[in-house]
Amino acid sequence: MGDCACGFTELADEDITDHLETVFEPDDLTGNDGQVHQETSNLTCSCGLAFITTEELDNHFLAVFTPADAVGRDGQKHEAVDAS
Repeated sequence: MGDCACGFTELADEDITDHLETVFEPDDLTGNDGQVHQETSNLTCSCGLAFITTEELDNHFLAVFTPADAVGRDGQKHEAVDAS
């Protein structure tokens, strides 16, 4: 992973997961399930789920914030594409 369908390419300080969280995370942190999702303590989400790694928590946020059509708040489609 490293590139997004919108043209984003990973930077030294921002990877594709950071980018996708930025374009999909709503201001009110309410996910597609109607619940608020935010990290409340070490690797725990406010919905009650706890994770072992930051990657698992990030994947949780992406799952609950990404709309089915993968269109971000900017109106563009955002999905990881293989850069090779």
